[in-house]
Amino acid sequence: MVMKMDKILTFIVNEYNEILLLKGSENDPQFKKSFWYVVTGGCEECDSNREETVKREVKEETGINKIKDILYLNWIFKYNSLGIECTEYAYIAFVKEEKVTLNEENIDYKWCDIKEFIEKIQWYGNKKELYRVLEKALNKKIYFKIEKIEKL
Repeated sequence: MVMKMDKILTFIVNEYNEILLLKGSENDPQFKKSFWYVVTGGCEECDSNREETVKREVKEETGINKIKDILYLNWIFKYNSLGIECTEYAYIAFVKEEKVTLNEENIDYKWCDIKEFIEKIQWYGNKKELYRVLEKALNKKIYFKIEKIEKL
């Protein structure tokens, strides 16, 4: 039997249109190295929907609990991680609060403008497409009119 998991990926944006990058620990069980990424996490039974997962994961990984707005980006990633078939849904969360408190998964964080964010993030897809998606999302618009599924 194949294990499956629904997950979320969340770009966090502050009131200055800066996007949060987290630097993971080199103790990462899958990648075994440190790199810049965004909040990700699995949907749990306690979450009534994926937006609840976004709120919970943002709070767990950054300490931020004041999310003003959450936007689903119509973007899905499918991949295998440690033997589990993952379906990851991309969101953007707008926050007012900037104080970040890291959990044990992360060793650093940085608020970046979109160009620096694109340059630094570890991204397995097309970074030009990521830029276009984020450019629209920063203005609370959706780049993909229908859901786009990418296999990574």
